[in-house]
Amino acid sequence: MKILAIIPLLVLSGCALIFPRDHDPVMFGYLVDTKIAVGKLSCDDKATWSTAESTIEKLKVYTDLRKDPQADAVAKLEDAVKKAKESGNKTFCESVLKINKTRIDVIV
Repeated sequence: MKILAIIPLLVLSGCALIFPRDHDPVMFGYLVDTKIAVGKLSCDDKATWSTAESTIEKLKVYTDLRKDPQADAVAKLEDAVKKAKESGNKTFCESVLKINKTRIDVIV
């Protein structure tokens, strides 16, 4: 009788491995780190941007490897942050950061 109770438990636990979970805790962790890093960016001091760029790159590689639907949005985020950093125009830089802070919320 105990064997009959154990078999369904084994079958059901196996299903969790076959069907992926909707919530990806690793990606969510990268998204939180990216949101914090981009939130700290300042167009007045671009020397501190390397942390945000590194965090965005990790998220980009992760979404590419997982073939996540958000991979394209993350790639665009990375490109936009690079353009903002390279820009000498403070107004352009600030507008790009504002748009991409919203982009991160959309990705989440």
